[in-house]
Amino acid sequence: MTETQYPALPERKTGWPRRRLLQILAAASVALPAGVAFAQSESSGSRGARPKEIRFAYQRGGILVVAQQQKVLEKFFQPHATEIVWKLFSYGNPALEAVNVGSMDFSSSGNTPIIFAQAAGFDVQYVAAQRSGDGGEGIVVLPQSGIRHVGELKGKKVAVAKGTSSHYFLVAALQKAGLGYEDVTVVFLAPSEAPGALSRGDVSAWVVWDPYLALAEQRFNGQVIDALGPDIKSYNFLVVRRGLANEHPEALREVLTQLRPIGSWAQDHRNEIAQQLAEITGIELETQHLAAQRANYAITPLTDDIIDSQQEVADLFFKLGLIPKAIKIRDAVWNWQA
Repeated sequence: MTETQYPALPERKTGWPRRRLLQILAAASVALPAGVAFAQSESSGSRGARPKEIRFAYQRGGILVVAQQQKVLEKFFQPHATEIVWKLFSYGNPALEAVNVGSMDFSSSGNTPIIFAQAAGFDVQYVAAQRSGDGGEGIVVLPQSGIRHVGELKGKKVAVAKGTSSHYFLVAALQKAGLGYEDVTVVFLAPSEAPGALSRGDVSAWVVWDPYLALAEQRFNGQVIDALGPDIKSYNFLVVRRGLANEHPEALREVLTQLRPIGSWAQDHRNEIAQQLAEITGIELETQHLAAQRANYAITPLTDDIIDSQQEVADLFFKLGLIPKAIKIRDAVWNWQA
């Protein structure tokens, strides 16, 4: 079988407990129109007093990079003498570690990395959620494999990046098809490694997120045999250092108030997002359009339903022995009353 060559893209390299993970959040750096208004809160107090600085660990995508480029937070906090500090991280795990040790205050995470972090004792809290878009993560096979549904993966090798949201999706999709985790041979591969393994026939399927999934579909005629949808939920999260939430709750609330309109605006401007993502990643615009159309950008507080959904993921990973202890998601949730 001829090996398919994929372009070199940023990769997730994983391990326990320091899994190297690039989270590809399906949003791009976009220019906000002049008419977008951001609410301002002037509340303060002993615990609500604004800090001298707030440090953001951001990546090449998502709400944080938009805020960084648009200087939304700088504009809000400058009159209150709070400096906004940004540091670029190429993937999510070291960003979470930086928040944990106190060198950064604010970051983002997919549903699985934050669970691994909490199980490892990281001192971080969930502060907002973002529902993953339907279809933006899935299991892809090559047409010549003859595989048409998840049940046909029994006894076969499946590639996935360990400790990522796709790792969870694989487990959930197998359960939905009546299979157990042990019914397949899981091969842990980064997105830069998995396409070659798939094309050589070393693995029969690849579980991955956008834009890699969109790339496999459009450039290589990959067939998606299952994808995120109403029956398998997944979330991304904004997370903070616990000390920031405890010491400056009002400032944290103001940050979230400034960020929320960015997600709302992005929901209606997917073409602009796709264009920016194409420029950033070098992936053709058609592929980025597909990824952007099935992404979700809005952020919300963590509801009971979201917490329960995340708890199910944590319980499942503990049952499978993928995290060393049982955890309670609610113990790490900060109550954002938007």
